[in-house]
Amino acid sequence: MISLRWLLCFGVLSSLFTPADFFGQGLKKNSVRVQVYVRYADGTSAGTGVFVELELQNGEMVDQSQTDSSGRCQFSPGTGPAVYVVKVKQPGFLEGSARLDLQNTQSGLANIVLKPDPAQTPPVASIDAKGSTVSAADLSVPEPARKEFVLAQEALQKRDLDAGIAHLKKAVELHDQFPNAYVLLGTVLNEQKKWKEAQAALEKAVQLDPKATEALFQLGSALNQQRDYAGAEKAFTKGLELKPDAPTAPVAHYELARAYMGLGQWQNAEPHAAKAIAGQPEFAMGHVLMGNIDLKKGDGQAAINEFQTYLKLEPNGPSAAPVRDMIPKIQAAMQKK
Repeated sequence: MISLRWLLCFGVLSSLFTPADFFGQGLKKNSVRVQVYVRYADGTSAGTGVFVELELQNGEMVDQSQTDSSGRCQFSPGTGPAVYVVKVKQPGFLEGSARLDLQNTQSGLANIVLKPDPAQTPPVASIDAKGSTVSAADLSVPEPARKEFVLAQEALQKRDLDAGIAHLKKAVELHDQFPNAYVLLGTVLNEQKKWKEAQAALEKAVQLDPKATEALFQLGSALNQQRDYAGAEKAFTKGLELKPDAPTAPVAHYELARAYMGLGQWQNAEPHAAKAIAGQPEFAMGHVLMGNIDLKKGDGQAAINEFQTYLKLEPNGPSAAPVRDMIPKIQAAMQKK
């Protein structure tokens, strides 16, 4: 007899994946490709779960997505060559947008900087002479180190990750008390899946600034990927305690739920998965995670509902095929109970 308990193997495996694991997959040959990179004014990645829309120039909706752990996402619209508009929406920030003319090319990159909405977010940083945001902890950074940081940002905007890392390493070599540089370095190393190196950089960032929420969130992600779920749980819990309303809080709740699942504590994972979905209902993988938790609870119908929501959000997503295969198996198990 097929039991719901037997089906849990799917839930445990898929809950350990993040959107970043699927970035760049599923593109059709010769299709138009739109890549999006979202960051904050201080140069740090916007992280996972920022809502991105792709429209035609006339305002017609083409597709929607969310950023991965490095603040990126991509589209492969079936509309073909055209003029597109990318829009980025995040609570507490002004809407960002970029226009891409892809009438004579097959790919384009939209670099979008999210700026705090003065009506919702009080100012928490100073502005340097070039108009860049500088955190209070970085105001004492020597000019040579700051220049390396700016060069790193420019390289990362061009998607030259190796050059960006080289400049960031030079920046912290010139000034080893540069928290923002360590945070950005750890973020980029996370994207390159160099989890151990990312961990070291992010731990240094947290040492320099124990209240660096983004560093804690990125550190938790690096630890999750190394299956150090206890360490990840501590990092995410501390970060959420410091800033429960952070723009990336829904993603942090999602990752914290993953950590609890890795620890075999689905009861602790459930409220955080619920907060992740409440904060970012269109974050498809959050529904897969909640479906996994429902399977742990033995609530097959709730799991089916979550998986069906995922399929509505990502009908052609990387997990669509296994999720479709799983639903009838759950239904069969429910009928035999």
